[in-house]
Amino acid sequence: MVCIFEPVRSWTFDDGTELGNYSTQTHWLSHSKGLFLVYTRRGADNDHVVRHRAPLFNAQVDPEQLHVVRSTERILIPDHGAPMGNFGASKITENESWVTVSELMWPTWLKEARTKGAAGRTFVVRIVWKEPNR
Repeated sequence: MVCIFEPVRSWTFDDGTELGNYSTQTHWLSHSKGLFLVYTRRGADNDHVVRHRAPLFNAQVDPEQLHVVRSTERILIPDHGAPMGNFGASKITENESWVTVSELMWPTWLKEARTKGAAGRTFVVRIVWKEPNR
């Protein structure tokens, strides 16, 4: 079997502008009714966060055009000044998926992060689907 891949390209929104994600902080949430990307990105008034790793976003992906549908973008976990570490995105049941992450409270960033509300919390975001994931 021979696999042929297209050249690597940056993620964009459906209006053609660059998504702004540039680190490994991207995970898929798949559903029988759509494909969703969970990610961090620059351009969200988050230059104070190391590698722009907060807030955590979720948006639907157009699988034909391979771009993110801007109108579907939602903040899953807000920016509290601390970067979100290595987050996970998982199907839990046919009705629910979870995104989990903790605020990284590295000593170098600790004081500034605390002034913006970070407290070293661990977040579990429950995504409850309107229709079961078949």
